Amino acid sequence: MKEDDVILAVSGLSKHYKYYKSLFDVKKNVIKAVDGVTFNVFKNEIFAVVGETGCGKSTLSKLIAGLAGKTSGEIKFKGEPLDYGIRGKNFRKKIQILFQDPYSSLNPKKKIYKIVSYPAVRNGIIRKKDRLDFAVSRLKNVGLSENAALNYPHMLSGGQRQRVGIARCLSVSPELLILDEPVSALDMSISAQILNLLTDLKEEAGMTYIFITHDLKLVRHIADRVCVMYGGKIMEIAKSGDFFDKPAHPYSNILYNSMMFFDSKNKNEALKNKETIKPDGGKTTGCVYFNKCNASQDICGKLEPQLKDIPNGGRSAACFFPFS
Repeated sequence: MKEDDVILAVSGLSKHYKYYKSLFDVKKNVIKAVDGVTFNVFKNEIFAVVGETGCGKSTLSKLIAGLAGKTSGEIKFKGEPLDYGIRGKNFRKKIQILFQDPYSSLNPKKKIYKIVSYPAVRNGIIRKKDRLDFAVSRLKNVGLSENAALNYPHMLSGGQRQRVGIARCLSVSPELLILDEPVSALDMSISAQILNLLTDLKEEAGMTYIFITHDLKLVRHIADRVCVMYGGKIMEIAKSGDFFDKPAHPYSNILYNSMMFFDSKNKNEALKNKETIKPDGGKTTGCVYFNKCNASQDICGKLEPQLKDIPNGGRSAACFFPFS
């Protein structure tokens, strides 16, 4: 990929939360939800961010979508600093987010046509009197009938509600769509329909997706590149084919094996990896994964590895001893 093809550039991005452990605690503690992450997203690709619960992937999506303020770092969209302040209206049209829960993300007191057309009305794309016709056309694009336009969210199924969420996102013709666990609340058959719909819409509109998930099985089928997060940091970035052929980072390897746990060929290997995990001693220096790594050495506990390209590997890993 060329530098001109970069649609989103994230550099040193961090989000830290401060809190007190108790009423009598005089010192604030810090949770580093996202800690100094750097990566690029290219036009027309599906960039998957994966990791276990609490790794920081959803916080990352909120930072990009402007739903949370950053502690430090920089985000650029098509070469311009991403600013949701004075110029925020322009960026909010170009970057949309589809949430995990298709029910709680929709206003239960509004009819579907108002929900779908609201962003377009708000951004001056259509007039208020045209919102019903506009919503019907958008709903048809995502496989819903015009009758759905006059319903309320509770009158639709989970899959239908997620299609409404997609129609709302597409109402302002975005260039980048953030998908935050878009099918985790749906059953398998409905999930497949939604993923197929998203894939078709991407091809038709030439959009770029950031796909946030913990399900590597989904990533394997739809993603162009995979970004693995742990403890607020990026462990590895690789092309999908290379990643699933052989993960480079020790954490990526265990994450991959856990996905294959119920496969009899990999069950013993997954158990072996889980047994070698060390107890967490509250490590604050060196590699964030040091205390749980089955391949760590002394340097890993003293210095923090930086995300660097692996020679002849076509990928990057934050590890002193990546698998090759």
